[in-house]
Amino acid sequence: MFQFMRSRAKVFYWVIAVTFLLFMAFSGSKMRGCDGAGGGNLEAGVVGSVNGTKITAAAYDQAYRQQVAMMKQQAPDRELNANQYAAAQEGAWDFAVQTALIDQAIANRKIRITDQEVLDAFRTNPPAELLAQYRTESGSVDMQRYYADLQNPAINWKPAEDYVRQILPRQKLSEQIAAAVAVSDDEVRREYLRQVGRAMAEYVGVAFTDINDGYNPTDQEITDWYAAHAEDYKHDGLATCKVVRFAKNPSAADEKDIVDTLNSIRQEIQAGTTDFATAAKQYSDDTGSGERGGDIGSFDRSRMVPEFANPAFALPIGQISEPVRTQFGYHLIEVTAQTKDAAGQVTQVTARHILMKVTPGPQTLDTINAAATGFRDRVNATNFVSTAEAEALEVLKPAAVARGRDIPGLALSLVGTNWVFTAKPGTVGPVMENDDCYFVILAERIDPAGTRSLDDVRSQVMLALRKQHNTLVAKQRLAPALSAVQAGTALSQVARTYNLKYAVSDTFSYNSNVADVGYGTDFNKTVLEGLVGRVTEPVETMRGVYAAVPLWIKPVNETEFAASRVGIQQALMSSAQNEAIDKWLKEEKAKAKIVDHRAEMRAQN
Repeated sequence: MFQFMRSRAKVFYWVIAVTFLLFMAFSGSKMRGCDGAGGGNLEAGVVGSVNGTKITAAAYDQAYRQQVAMMKQQAPDRELNANQYAAAQEGAWDFAVQTALIDQAIANRKIRITDQEVLDAFRTNPPAELLAQYRTESGSVDMQRYYADLQNPAINWKPAEDYVRQILPRQKLSEQIAAAVAVSDDEVRREYLRQVGRAMAEYVGVAFTDINDGYNPTDQEITDWYAAHAEDYKHDGLATCKVVRFAKNPSAADEKDIVDTLNSIRQEIQAGTTDFATAAKQYSDDTGSGERGGDIGSFDRSRMVPEFANPAFALPIGQISEPVRTQFGYHLIEVTAQTKDAAGQVTQVTARHILMKVTPGPQTLDTINAAATGFRDRVNATNFVSTAEAEALEVLKPAAVARGRDIPGLALSLVGTNWVFTAKPGTVGPVMENDDCYFVILAERIDPAGTRSLDDVRSQVMLALRKQHNTLVAKQRLAPALSAVQAGTALSQVARTYNLKYAVSDTFSYNSNVADVGYGTDFNKTVLEGLVGRVTEPVETMRGVYAAVPLWIKPVNETEFAASRVGIQQALMSSAQNEAIDKWLKEEKAKAKIVDHRAEMRAQN
């Protein structure tokens, strides 16, 4: 969602404005595969439209690049996978659609920005990006120097002024949308308690894992539950497709390359031009042991697969094996110590290794990709399956896939799911890939939003019924125990009498883990809002049903609450405004006429 619509904190608008203006400034960049001349009704350089407003390929591509950059920034040490790139594509599309909706709303509401408003923004709410240039070594901002420069006629403020004029209408729009949002005093107090609340309690309960009465729902119970909870099984569309998979299997040449490389490394170690530890750090695909110079510690035969253990136990100390093949790849092994029994048999060795995984090389991948491309180019909806079967290719006929999910049986295939939902039935898609394979999809059918059939969700219904049954059983077991507590019997005593779980907690908060109960459950909330010495009502969590007697509840510090009140109210207000703006965006998107040509453009490449 558009973050610049989500907060009324003034400085935040400036941060988001930078994103928006960068998005627009780079709109001249090209998107591979989308900027060429379109076929049929496609317009060159246009990937779609919102209520007639065009979404250009260049703008979409820039949004996509920003999505990828943000993902990489969040996890700089990890490579993005296929699904993350696919999610970035959908995030970029949502960004572009929402940009159009916001711009249209600004125009329809006739939101205008006056010169005075621009001037006021510079005086009272200067852009954070400008203020960053006035930051001192101590981290503070030299506002005196900023205001002096603001009055300096020799400085060109036109770019910054244009920037302000771009973002202020969006600020006004967000304020109009969220104008009715309010936060009550009770909400502020509850949030304060949620943040600072602490308690200790003794508690009893019945864990669901301890209920083993063999309950299985009947067909009638399943049918009745499904009918009564149809809303739980709604979907926003299901797509049906077929897939031909081209596995990224290494070739014999790839295996030979690995063996030749390891033999060369072995010769260098034996010749003294490098040492084993250095080579392991440089070449080993086992990064954990590689960082330790290949050291894998001491082990007996049972610790390793036989293909590794047998040569390791046969090696003399200090000798390096020839490349050894296991399910993990090829290894060079060096034994650095041995332990022998009384008969002189080796019972344990200490070793290090260099592992090279067998993966397809560039030429192999090109060959597999060419095979997938060739298949894709010569098939259509009619002969897609028959051609694949005649050529002994791997054909997947998966169950219907929901939006935002992998195609069943095909890991990291979100890009394929996204394509299917935008493709016309009968279309053969472009060659796509994940870590394991290239694949080609035939789009067959899209079922509109509705309710999943009972056959599709039977297992989910059965789980829900078992959960309901276990909850009822647990509450029945707890009931007489809680009656005894209310009559004055100690909680520990009733736990022994009725064979219930019993424990005394450490100090916990609203979001803490309570042993056996779970993390941040309603149990925590119930205790923190209860009364010391008085048993609570039973509370259902994912793990069981529990009741407690609070032993201590941190008293409210009214002075501290008063000091925190304004900050909490502002945070709650921001959150409530976010929800209002999210709701507005969803409603506008539902009403909009959105045209998405991305699937057609991909199919042309």
